[in-house]
Amino acid sequence: MSSAAHRLEAGEPRHSVSQKAMLRRSCVVCGGGDMCELIRIERFPVFQGPVDYPQGADECAPMTWHHCEACGSAQISPLPPLEQIYQSGHATGLGAAWARHHAAFAAFLMEHVKGAAVDVGGGSGTLALAYRAAGGRQPWTILEPNALRVPGLPDDVVVIDGFLEHRALAAARAQTVVMCHMFEHVTDLRQALAAIGEALPQEGRIVIAWPELEHWTRKGAAGALNFEHGVYLTVPRLMALFAEFGWSPLARSRWAENDTLFAAFARGAGDRSAVRGDAVTAIPAYFGTLQAQALRFQQALDTHDGDAFLMPASIYAQALLALGLDEGRFTALLDNSPAKQGRRLYGTGLVARPTNMLQQARHPLVILNGGAHDREITAGLKALRPDARIVTRD
Repeated sequence: MSSAAHRLEAGEPRHSVSQKAMLRRSCVVCGGGDMCELIRIERFPVFQGPVDYPQGADECAPMTWHHCEACGSAQISPLPPLEQIYQSGHATGLGAAWARHHAAFAAFLMEHVKGAAVDVGGGSGTLALAYRAAGGRQPWTILEPNALRVPGLPDDVVVIDGFLEHRALAAARAQTVVMCHMFEHVTDLRQALAAIGEALPQEGRIVIAWPELEHWTRKGAAGALNFEHGVYLTVPRLMALFAEFGWSPLARSRWAENDTLFAAFARGAGDRSAVRGDAVTAIPAYFGTLQAQALRFQQALDTHDGDAFLMPASIYAQALLALGLDEGRFTALLDNSPAKQGRRLYGTGLVARPTNMLQQARHPLVILNGGAHDREITAGLKALRPDARIVTRD
């Protein structure tokens, strides 16, 4: 990692659209143009999922964070092409922790969805299933590039391919835009809110589940910041941004289990004031925490005589490997998702295997970095192999 005082000038195009790196020349949170380089990670996997082809030389790219002097938020620039970042679906949303999250968010949606809903980034359809299970009957469309459909997705849930843009929302006749852990993926938050505002009717609504990034980074959650989560802003800054584009909060709730904000918005005057964000300190501290985690896990590996595994096969493994964990020490990755098993985790040479591989392992050690899922995963691993040594970040 390195930092510098390299200053970016405003006034140039923010980014190109296809197959090119995106140069963000002004802040995508407040629109300010006074951006300074904050920290640089030399090699970080661009795509977060598993793939079926041999490892290539271009799977990792430098990750450079710039902070905004005006609002205290931050963003990655340049950002690799979206076609590489989102080359296929990978977020299955499986597991008991996600099931609890989606059930809670579905109950929130029941109160605040109005008319036809477009679930932007709805991916595998797990939220759609949770909404229907909660009794939700409004028309539901998933808007997602390369969607992974889950088994049993109801016939009345429509899936269309595309990104968050005015044309797609208008074609779906959206009245409510739902974004469940999706808005943090948007490359230009201001542009997205402008498109939503133009596409929705006057009585339209926006309902979001948003990761409270100030808490995720403080806790060192490996999924907090990466090429998909390429913007950092605090919750007060988020609310001020919605207010700037004419959206007032109808309701707010907090899902404490994984530090997520549920919020519903309708058109109206909101509070546009917010304290300056903490990106200038939060981001270097976050990556320092990940480096420390990688070092501690490496120390456990260095003293272990037996097979070693890393789990899960996701950004939670990639981040540790990018920040110092020795890939060569592992026998394989472990993952419960059948969609990942037998496939190579992008940016690494490691292949994901089912967790029952532990049963044949010699003195197995599992480096587990599953965030909110650690307890659930540990119980499953111990049921398979009671003598397995499980090392977590806590």
